[in-house]
Amino acid sequence: MEKKEYAQNLLTYLDAAPTPYQSVDELEKMLVAAGAVELAEDKAWSFEKGKLFYMKKSGTQIAAFRISGDPRETGFRISAAHHDAPGFRIKTVPSTVDAGYERLCLEGYGGMIAHGWLDRPLCVAGRVFVKAEDGGYRAVNVNVRKPLIVIPSAAIHVVRDVNDGAKFNVQTELCPFFCQSADGKPQFTKFLAQTVGVEESDILSFDLGLYEANPSSFAGLNEEFISAPRLDDAEMAFCSISGLCESDDKGQNDIAIVFDHEEIGSNSDRGAMSNTLGEIVDRICEKLGYGAEDTYRAYSLSTVLSADMAHASHPSYLGKADPNLPVRLNRGPVLKLAARQSYATSPKGSAIFKTLCDKASIPYQQFNNRSDARGGGTIGPIISSQHGLTVIDIGNPMLSMHAVREFAGTDDVFYMTKLFRTFFEN
Repeated sequence: MEKKEYAQNLLTYLDAAPTPYQSVDELEKMLVAAGAVELAEDKAWSFEKGKLFYMKKSGTQIAAFRISGDPRETGFRISAAHHDAPGFRIKTVPSTVDAGYERLCLEGYGGMIAHGWLDRPLCVAGRVFVKAEDGGYRAVNVNVRKPLIVIPSAAIHVVRDVNDGAKFNVQTELCPFFCQSADGKPQFTKFLAQTVGVEESDILSFDLGLYEANPSSFAGLNEEFISAPRLDDAEMAFCSISGLCESDDKGQNDIAIVFDHEEIGSNSDRGAMSNTLGEIVDRICEKLGYGAEDTYRAYSLSTVLSADMAHASHPSYLGKADPNLPVRLNRGPVLKLAARQSYATSPKGSAIFKTLCDKASIPYQQFNNRSDARGGGTIGPIISSQHGLTVIDIGNPMLSMHAVREFAGTDDVFYMTKLFRTFFEN
């Protein structure tokens, strides 16, 4: 494929995957197309060497692996990313009627840039649990693709200081308009039931979020940029699974995991602090007949690419970046380093990353925060400390991180996918 085709495939995936529930569905399709077979967490596992397998967890986590060699001798090649993004979630009581308007009740998820969500058409997606015919329950993934709701901003004539360091109260000010209500009765739950195809009384619970209605797109004179929601970090989820699916079986032992809940601390059954990586390694090693010592030998030889999008240098805010390490769009993957270990990259990890890039002729960049600024973190240190693994924190450069639409480079999708493919094959 040409470089731009990789970016187009990413945009198609992003538009089909507004929440981690739909992302799991889309990533599963990619794995199945590459010949992967599903293993259920609650069933006994049996796998063949050289074949792709995958496991899903609670609808928002997916992991895949291929074992071809002896992990005691070569370890595992592991990728780790996440596909949740900052935004809004609909609360348990989903809506209220105020002054004749039904508005949704929201809570913030992660560290979003709030003002970008105002005055744009928004859709709703996620998962709904409903009563099942056998007296239990069943889960239904929902994606209402129509522009359903809007959060209107206050006019400058009404709030004169609206441009002065805009701050918003999520409880009272960021309530999307859903419909007009002449009788004062909320209609959202009824609408949700009709969408799912059940009675309103059959709805037991839901996990629903808002997303940008307008599709992802290329931008720039030569379409060298991409403008899309959830690039952080669904782009890395897509690239890591793409790289695994494209990689040839060369006798290695590969694992790719896409987590949920990174934006709120990873402390869940589907986050990076869950038992998933350890469970997969333990079950693989058990099937290979390994004892505890053999498993630890495999861990000691393993390497993790922790992939989370990276900050590009913004020309309007160059004073916020380290002047000695400029990061540009379309210049290749970014190696992220921090002495305080908010990124887990070590000198050994840096050497591995650069060796891989040189081997595959992939351009690369390096990132440090300014010495007088404190940056963000990733799931890399969690995985490194929990499992004693060599972890390399990387990501593609981007601007507008955590905005409702983010901004990145077209060519970088190709470079990162190629990096993962090279990693899984070596």
